[in-house]
Amino acid sequence: MIENIPNWDISKIRESIIVTGVARLENHLFRQIGLDARNEYLSIFRGLALHPPSQKFKVGDLKTSPWRKLAIGSTNGLGQNYAQLLQTTYFPESDSKYPSLTRLWSLLRVLRNELSDLDPIFGSDATRDGFWNACRIHHYPIGGGFMVEHRDTHFPSILESNRLPFLQVMMLLSNRVVDFSTGGGYVIGRDDKIIDLESESAIGTIVIFDGSVRHGVNDTDKHEILSFDSSRGRIAAFINLYQTQS
Repeated sequence: MIENIPNWDISKIRESIIVTGVARLENHLFRQIGLDARNEYLSIFRGLALHPPSQKFKVGDLKTSPWRKLAIGSTNGLGQNYAQLLQTTYFPESDSKYPSLTRLWSLLRVLRNELSDLDPIFGSDATRDGFWNACRIHHYPIGGGFMVEHRDTHFPSILESNRLPFLQVMMLLSNRVVDFSTGGGYVIGRDDKIIDLESESAIGTIVIFDGSVRHGVNDTDKHEILSFDSSRGRIAAFINLYQTQS
């Protein structure tokens, strides 16, 4: 668990999401957690087996090893019609081999659950809760990593049918200019204006947004040669509730 959880203003975060569609949180603690998690991820990701987009796994498989997979095609893994090109690595929510990432997941889980009026540990027991915390790193490689603009529909429908709210909660783990130069994540605000999520000092920034607003990731450094082993590119951490499969 996170020591000394920040006393974030939940009402203010909710207000920002309602008014603009997105909220951003930044402080020194988040930045250090982000830097540590990024360094831990970069130290191990090349050594993980790279699985093809259509190969499936179960949450129990993460007890053996993180699951690194490509996410490439005209549809996503759920068959929805929006194109993407990135690699995603799923991690166990808690593992002593990955202390910095475990700390990050704990922080994001607690924040998401507080915003959703859920128990702070909800999603940590897949059998008990019926959902599990899909802790993952999205790595958009140099050479053209992207995700076409879209609205989230699949997970909101599942959660809402179970009377659970849906929010995207993420932490940025890369800096524009340093780690990539062109492209990056954005949200279309409720006023229909583009909200650029990236900056030259974005690592550790927590971004929360309503998945029903349009969002995407513009082409990442198309002037480079595509590489899934490069530490460069646009990187972000997510924690979403996935329904437990029997």
